[in-house]
Amino acid sequence: MPAPMKIRFTFAVLFCAVLTLQAQVNTDSLWNVWNDTRQPDTVRLQAMQFIVMNLIHSNPDSTYSLALKQMEFARSVGNRAWQGKIANTVGAYFYTKGSYALALGYYQKGLAIVEPLGDKKSMAAFYGNIALTYRNLGNYDKSIEYNEKCLNIQEELKNKKGISSSYNNIGALYNDQENYPKALEYFQKALQLNRELNDQRGIALSYSNIGAAYTEQGDLSNALEYHLKSIAIKENLQDKHGLAFSYNNIGLIYKKEGNYSQALEYYRKCLALMEELGDKQGIASTYASIGSIFHLQKKYSGALEWCKKGLELGGHIGATRIERDACQCMFTVYKSLGKSEDALIYYERLVVLNDSLQKNETDQKLGQMEFARQVMADSLAQNEEKLKMEMAHQKEVRSKNRTLNLLFISGLVILVLALGFWSRMLYFRKNAQVFQLKAEQLEKQQLLNEIALLRSQVNPHFLFNSLSILSSLVRVNTDLSEQFIDQLSRSYRYILEQKEQSLVPLRTELEFIRSYAFLLKIRFENKFDLNIHLSDEELDQFRIAPLTLQLLIENAVKHNRMSAKEPLHVEISAGHDHLVVKNQLQPRTTSSTSTGIGLQNIKNRYALLTNRPVWAGEEAGQFVVKVPLL
Repeated sequence: MPAPMKIRFTFAVLFCAVLTLQAQVNTDSLWNVWNDTRQPDTVRLQAMQFIVMNLIHSNPDSTYSLALKQMEFARSVGNRAWQGKIANTVGAYFYTKGSYALALGYYQKGLAIVEPLGDKKSMAAFYGNIALTYRNLGNYDKSIEYNEKCLNIQEELKNKKGISSSYNNIGALYNDQENYPKALEYFQKALQLNRELNDQRGIALSYSNIGAAYTEQGDLSNALEYHLKSIAIKENLQDKHGLAFSYNNIGLIYKKEGNYSQALEYYRKCLALMEELGDKQGIASTYASIGSIFHLQKKYSGALEWCKKGLELGGHIGATRIERDACQCMFTVYKSLGKSEDALIYYERLVVLNDSLQKNETDQKLGQMEFARQVMADSLAQNEEKLKMEMAHQKEVRSKNRTLNLLFISGLVILVLALGFWSRMLYFRKNAQVFQLKAEQLEKQQLLNEIALLRSQVNPHFLFNSLSILSSLVRVNTDLSEQFIDQLSRSYRYILEQKEQSLVPLRTELEFIRSYAFLLKIRFENKFDLNIHLSDEELDQFRIAPLTLQLLIENAVKHNRMSAKEPLHVEISAGHDHLVVKNQLQPRTTSSTSTGIGLQNIKNRYALLTNRPVWAGEEAGQFVVKVPLL
């Protein structure tokens, strides 16, 4: 069933301190200030900042291009403080786009600028932003570390509003880690400060967060009490977004209690506000939530209607997670109705969406690695700039002393230039070697990360498919069910025992593949066939990376159509020190989206094991993969 709304509770502000500028302004007058070269540089930069921050939510791409123009001007006039502020703005742009590795890079660059300036408020802001970014990257230890740095500065500045915000963010982190007593402790601290400040929005936020923590603990009566308190304040403030989130959270509480009529009432309230606000992501998520209630009430036609609306809107706005949850809803409902063919269609789509989300996570990790590489390059560039400045200083000193002893200075110039050239050459040679080593390590780590991702994909997909088949089979053929369970246990035992091994005997892999093929034949009846042409000598002589054949067979099943008239034949044989896996090309009429991750990961695994490459391509109307035998 679809998960509740992505944001179960919100924060008072996105950033820890006020680097952003918020005001009702006349955009035309701001542009006039920016374009007026007679105005002081800081006034022009401030005007552009108002323009940029007014666009960050409504037109983020314009925000990015204008911020780059603003950064170019700040650099041209040598204003370091504003360079730091603009780095924060660009980081915020990437944060709103979900590019957390790039956001983290700009926040850290901005922090490096403001730290030497001693700007405590800006430092606190960057610490808070970095903490929020690490939270979204799933690095909770780092997030807590930077939140505590932010909190220390806010306490030093005696900024109660900033302290409350830090308490709230730390509480949210503990809530993410399911440490609910600790989360409640920090949310209560934030509530106390907000009461001292008489900050009604902050009080409403604290009530909402406390309610969310109680919900996660299963204390639904306390959760409902705090959400209703939050709603009373939000109604007075006319905070429609906040009310929508609270309605959603109360709907979730009633859903957990099994009070589906009340849950549906609050989800509909949430939907009405989301539609009024034009929040398409919130609308799509709420559609899926309403569909889940109808499914629990066994009102399957209503469930299909709402989940389909969530699926279509989620796909339209590119919200992959919402689209995935709605697709899960469609699959579950059709399965409950006994419509296996319709359920299979949405299940296959669900697999593609899960693969897409996993690919995004891999891309995010690659972005982090690229950021590390860029930091190293920037460090080299900074050292080169320092060296140039030092040489320029030495030249100025020599110029002042030239009248004292022309011959002595001439010799000194030659000596200094020679030493400078020699030391610079040694310096860059050393750093080039270090950079090359780091790049090789990053590249190897990238391969290992991708392999780890491949291994993690096998277990849940394989087990989910098999259990789905078993749930249908056990009702009609108990004997075959027992055989199926036996082969499933053999297969899964092999996955658990061998997944950490680099190589296994070919015979061991083939025993697993026979069990796996048995499961596929049950799943697809007489539409799938596996032929193995390997001698006992070959089985005992060679070794192979575990789960290689399973992935190749799975890819063949995924991308080719099968029927009783056109069964899918997969053949495994050996030739010229290679294991050959091939199948006839029978592309599906509605082809599933291929990420290419699986085959690429096999190539990367063998790149770590041997210099002989994995080959894949078409030959005589068949798709052929040749894997080195080791």
